[in-house]
Amino acid sequence: MRTGAGLSFDACMQTEFRIVSRIVHGHDFYEGVRAVIVDKDNAPRWRPATLAQVPDEEIERHFAPLGNDDWVAPNLDGPNLDRA
Repeated sequence: MRTGAGLSFDACMQTEFRIVSRIVHGHDFYEGVRAVIVDKDNAPRWRPATLAQVPDEEIERHFAPLGNDDWVAPNLDGPNLDRA
């Protein structure tokens, strides 16, 4: 959170893309959807069960670059976007 305060908008969007790209491949996103939207029991069964059990490596993995699939800000000043 502290690091994000000093990032540019493009860098923030790249970080968000990295995090979301990894969250959708994990268990907890779908478990949250199941608990709130599908079954409506509001009782998600997180893996791991507590935040204290989440390894530091797992947190770091969510922020690491995606390699060739990393998000790059589009050039909005290019000639292909001129609609005049």
